[in-house]
Amino acid sequence: MRKLHGAAGSERGAMLCFIFSGVTEAQSSTLLPQLKEKDSIIHATPEEETWIASLGILMAPIASVVVGPTIDLIGRKKGLLFFYLDMGVGFTIIACATEVWHIYVGRCVCSFAIGMEVAAVVYFAETCTKKQRSVLLSIISASFTFGVSLTYFVGGYLPWNVASGVFALGCFLYFLIQLLAPESPAWLYKQGDVDASKRSLQRLGRSPSGILRELEMLRLSSKEQSEKFQFKVFLEPTVWKPFLIMCIFHILLNLSGVFHIMYYTLDFIERLGTSYDPLTVSIIISVTRVISCSTVGIYSTAYVGRKPATIVSSILMTLSFLSAGVYEYVFRDTPVGEKPFEWVPIVLLIVNIISGILAVAILPWLISGELFPLQIRGSMNGAVYVFGTSLMFVSIKLYAVCLEVFQMWGLLLVYSLGSFLAILFGIFVLPETQNKTLLEVERGFLPKNRRNIAPSPNAEATKNCGDASQSEAGSERR
Repeated sequence: MRKLHGAAGSERGAMLCFIFSGVTEAQSSTLLPQLKEKDSIIHATPEEETWIASLGILMAPIASVVVGPTIDLIGRKKGLLFFYLDMGVGFTIIACATEVWHIYVGRCVCSFAIGMEVAAVVYFAETCTKKQRSVLLSIISASFTFGVSLTYFVGGYLPWNVASGVFALGCFLYFLIQLLAPESPAWLYKQGDVDASKRSLQRLGRSPSGILRELEMLRLSSKEQSEKFQFKVFLEPTVWKPFLIMCIFHILLNLSGVFHIMYYTLDFIERLGTSYDPLTVSIIISVTRVISCSTVGIYSTAYVGRKPATIVSSILMTLSFLSAGVYEYVFRDTPVGEKPFEWVPIVLLIVNIISGILAVAILPWLISGELFPLQIRGSMNGAVYVFGTSLMFVSIKLYAVCLEVFQMWGLLLVYSLGSFLAILFGIFVLPETQNKTLLEVERGFLPKNRRNIAPSPNAEATKNCGDASQSEAGSERR
């Protein structure tokens, strides 16, 4: 437990960046209704509203292209520092906005920071032990959900410009927190600075024997990679297989409607055709998100395998969307306030959100840091984010078109189809990373005849660790 506390304390700044990603992604759900008010200093047309919402992710693919190679070059910690500066500037621009295009600019700047989440995911994957990794990744999902909920509370009850100013101040505060964190020991080792890597592990709370063991694992991982980078590495199954898997996962994530609900929460609830107040329902949903992420979400990510969690999550999402779609179809022509059991679609929506928190809404953004080789981990995580955020932008921008084509009941059935395909994905495609070292995960993508060519990392690490421990003990006695 001491080790876990040490790692969590040093990485708090990285963890909290997901709060602001959640704020950015949900901000349009509270900002847009305020722009419709008569006394608003800015008024937006329906077309401008879709741009305000979708611009919250527009620049993320570009950032993902840049940040991957950048953090491979300058380090994971500096990437996180850029995240907070960027996000803080974006919220500041929105807080000072007097015209629609000012909001456009601020949203684009914030969306660029979202693409820089790559640095945080890689940082966590490289600074945690295999036991710590699942626990801390689960806290990341809770942090993101807390950010979404914070948007409903702060952005829902404060003027949108005041709320943006509050978020900006928070970003600059967490920039200072991140300054105190250590650099990734894996990145330092890759740079050839073994002593700095050892010091970083010490700051992360590792025991002397644990430090020796992890240094040996880093040595083995580096040994399997050529010293000079070659582009043919991208043709290795340890690269293209996980990339293809993550692309499929992001496609299914978008088909399941997670981002439509998040970015257009109030509008989505209103279109369900109930007489309940959309803001009140959104607050209930936000509280449910926080509680779920802090309980079943953390448990699922920390202690349940990726495959079973995805399967269960997808099954529950399929059933809830299918039931809601059938309800909306049966009562599609019934006036608002006259539908029987009009609480049913609201309850099913809440059940669906809780189900997504178990895996489908969370894992595509988290597990990519566990899948790729150290040599190009930053770059490939960036590539995954490029694909995921680009697809996300298209999905959000097409929300109004999808509603016009499918209507609400049809759109819910499309979501159920995407969730059903995620069940099959979890059963047949998704790799298991729970309780595995990054080296074990990497070798799992190799053909069976290549997995055991290199010496067993556990055996060699244990042997070298024992020898080094004896040497260290002898030095202490001397």
